[in-house]
Amino acid sequence: MSAAVAITGVGAVTSAGGSGEARLGDLPAPIRARAARAERVTQLALAAGAAALAAAGLAVFDGAPRPTLGVVLGTAFGCFLTNAAYQRRLALAGPAGASPRLFAATVSNAAAGELGIACRLGGPTVTLSAGAASGLVALGHAAELVAAGGATAIAAGGMDAVGAALADWARDGGLDPGRPLAEAAAVLVLEPLAEAQRRGATARGAVRGWASGFAPDLAAADAGRGLTAAAARALADAGVAGDAVALVVSCAPPALAEIERRALDAALGSRPRRTLVPKDRLGETLGAGGPLGVLAALDALGSGDVGLVVDICASGHVAALVVGGAEGAR
Repeated sequence: MSAAVAITGVGAVTSAGGSGEARLGDLPAPIRARAARAERVTQLALAAGAAALAAAGLAVFDGAPRPTLGVVLGTAFGCFLTNAAYQRRLALAGPAGASPRLFAATVSNAAAGELGIACRLGGPTVTLSAGAASGLVALGHAAELVAAGGATAIAAGGMDAVGAALADWARDGGLDPGRPLAEAAAVLVLEPLAEAQRRGATARGAVRGWASGFAPDLAAADAGRGLTAAAARALADAGVAGDAVALVVSCAPPALAEIERRALDAALGSRPRRTLVPKDRLGETLGAGGPLGVLAALDALGSGDVGLVVDICASGHVAALVVGGAEGAR
């Protein structure tokens, strides 16, 4: 990236302890009306996205779409719950159960589209999927778009909804995330620092660099090489040396924690460093995990400090994103 991208708004909803659940009654009226008709993963995206845009001073719910504002969201399972419900209806009722209204919500880019329509974001509208690393990949892609002049601001992040159908699928497929599945969404507003200053917006921090990749064989002795390479590329993208990283935020499932540790030792060196693992408290938040990790980093980083948020998914997808504290956004 040619320059750091400012983070000017954040919004998150989680199911941890019930206190962060997306409650439709708490949403602005125009958002609430759309959310009431939407399936669950879209409701999560609307709640987190509207909150992030409001915090950035960019919440608009009427008028013409703003062509320089965009949306980039990542999700591991997208509209899985809605697809499962649709298939059940077809199995029980045959063609008569094929509801056109329900079918429209079975595509995973519905959430980004609904957020763009609701908040008048007429610029790039992108949905990405890279397993549980999806949200972190979405943030990196959005930061690149902003740095390249593709938008003056982007609402970016990740989300996944959790229900019985997904839990059953994970169990039947032998997928053990090592933590309870937890639905969540987290969205950050990214914009050029100069644009944020022009608007008088306060930067919470900055995205300074990122990279993603794939680890083809997580059972191999050198399974962490994909994450090592991604972390090294992200640091190079940010122009930051490994020994300058004050904080690492881990999003790995427990089964891959040792692979992640070895990979980071290779990329950063083995000197002591502070590590946060938000999923130990929040549960396995899937596509929201990376963005929630960035929020944890912003809360923990001191002025001018640099953090590295990393994710390695059982699917083999890996991602690393370099975050600067508020001072580092200047």
